[in-house]
Amino acid sequence: MSVEQIRSIACGPIGGVISAIIGSLIFNWQVKRWSRWIPTKVGEKGKKQLLEEHKGTLRIAKVFGLAGLSTMLLYYRKSHGMTGKDWRGIGIAMGLMASLPVAYIVAVNIMHGTERVKEALVAFVIAERTPPKVLFVFIGICFVTGVVCAISLLFQPPHFTPPTELLQPARHGALSSASRFAQFGPAWVISNR
Repeated sequence: MSVEQIRSIACGPIGGVISAIIGSLIFNWQVKRWSRWIPTKVGEKGKKQLLEEHKGTLRIAKVFGLAGLSTMLLYYRKSHGMTGKDWRGIGIAMGLMASLPVAYIVAVNIMHGTERVKEALVAFVIAERTPPKVLFVFIGICFVTGVVCAISLLFQPPHFTPPTELLQPARHGALSSASRFAQFGPAWVISNR
């Protein structure tokens, strides 16, 4: 096989299928290797009982994780001013994705005592099929990344430039100066001088 043939396979739809199969095989191998480090009980409660008790909490926690990850879409809208080269939106979304589920689990169970929080976090670890040390180190790294990105975004916001067609003089049926100011604020006034 020549280099061009290999490149055409890798970049085509067949390459995506091959990548998915390889990723699935690696995931299954990883879960089997990690299964001995995942806790199977807390006190007298076994794996099935923990998962059953905290089923609703874990589902809502996963929804919070998806909501945190989907905030990335908000950062890269055209009107927000971030370009595809700005990594801070992804960092904040990863931080929210990792920390919101844990924060929800702790907040819901803290009123019932620390033992209940421990049980819920062990159920979360079992549901994610990841050893606790690996999962919480990953969550910590994502959280720190999110905080660093948020601080960076506060001190150096993305440059916002309103669309040029809105800065043109008002025509019949177009926006008036007052409505442009209401929509774009001081940026329109400064650039319109």
